Amino acid sequence: MNRRHFLASTAMAAVAMGVRPSFADTAKAAEILKGSGSMIVSTWGGAYVESQTNSFFKPFTEATGIEVTTTGTPDAAKLKLMEQSGNVEWDLLDAEGQMMLKAIEDDLIQKIDYDLIKKVVPEEDLITETLHEYGFPSVSFGWVLAWNPEKFKDGAPQSWADFWNVEKFKGRRAAYANPRPMLEVALLADGVERDKIYPLDIDRAFKKLDEIKPHIDVWVENTGQYDVLLQNAEVDLMLGSLGRSFLAKGKGLPVEYTMQDGLWQQSYWIVPKNAPNAENAMKLIAWMAQAENEADFVKKFPYGMPNKKAYALMSKEISDNIPTSPENLARQVRIDPQWWTDNLETVNRRWLEWYSNR
Repeated sequence: MNRRHFLASTAMAAVAMGVRPSFADTAKAAEILKGSGSMIVSTWGGAYVESQTNSFFKPFTEATGIEVTTTGTPDAAKLKLMEQSGNVEWDLLDAEGQMMLKAIEDDLIQKIDYDLIKKVVPEEDLITETLHEYGFPSVSFGWVLAWNPEKFKDGAPQSWADFWNVEKFKGRRAAYANPRPMLEVALLADGVERDKIYPLDIDRAFKKLDEIKPHIDVWVENTGQYDVLLQNAEVDLMLGSLGRSFLAKGKGLPVEYTMQDGLWQQSYWIVPKNAPNAENAMKLIAWMAQAENEADFVKKFPYGMPNKKAYALMSKEISDNIPTSPENLARQVRIDPQWWTDNLETVNRRWLEWYSNR
């Protein structure tokens, strides 16, 4: 289904629910945001950036005349070096919450132009709890326990304790090569309740990780690797990306997952302090904030969005797989970006030592 057909079908659904997509408003937005030149977006790889390109970037270029080029991967240390050298290459970054807070601390980013956004999207349409002075919400994304149903026909794993149970649930395992959210997952596997995860008990988490380390066959160092693992059924159990798992399942690939004890966090669009095309970056943020654009993207990736009206354009299948839906919020853990900002250096040193000895 192409973008035009998708918008037509969501329009019909929206009318049935009493919500009418504002195509006139979309044309008005194009007029407000039209410009020239180009910009570079630092984002994540694989199917994720493909979906961003098809739902956001290409339509933005067609509507405004501003060219968008993508590159990966958002990196706070690299951004800091760019700012220090006076040679900032990126105009917009899709940053995780902890990265945004670190960038604020290091004075690397500028405030978001909410006045421009409100010219395109009414303020009352935005979920205010997700907004930040220095970042506009990109997605609320999650990690889940995923598995190959062809491998576990007589009973599938349903908890992180099951992931650790290598005798009952035999098979090749994959884990994320990053302390966040591996520390949280380890504590959940060790019986810590969701509402008592923070502050993280670092010693207890690493002790639990020691148990599973010999049984991890693939360490995922870039989220784009998830697409390959799912496409080729290379592993039987994994700490997986919710969005990529959902997409793979929709393609008929052998993958199932549970939202129970999943983890989620908020990411933000941030603009470097000395971005060469900051004005164009702000225009792209405003364009993406429209409900129709968000709903088009969410059709491909079940990620939480900041525009309330986008949810009325989603099918139940999609809303059921969004980490920030009310039902899912009650059974998941939100990653605490402030804890990670305060403890990142300490945890990273220990993680690198632990990971290098795997």
